[in-house]
Amino acid sequence: MKRSAALEIAELVLIFLANRPDEVQRFLTVSGLDPDELRESGDNPAILAAALNFLASRESLAEEFSRDEKLKPGVLLQTDGGWLLLDIG
Repeated sequence: MKRSAALEIAELVLIFLANRPDEVQRFLTVSGLDPDELRESGDNPAILAAALNFLASRESLAEEFSRDEKLKPGVLLQTDGGWLLLDIG
């Protein structure tokens, strides 16, 4: 999968999480971010990768996201957060 596609999906993951207060709170706790940091740096590839990996680690949530976004089976698994960390300067 191309990096641009992975970034796009990861951005959708953040929106998905933001619409689920309990899940975004879990993500903030796991990532060590606070809400202001997330708002200010939501386009940071490291944060996007962390959000993507968080979602992928929660099977039922990942399935819900994939259904909501009409992703083909396996696409989310191909969107490894490592893609997002390439070319960080």
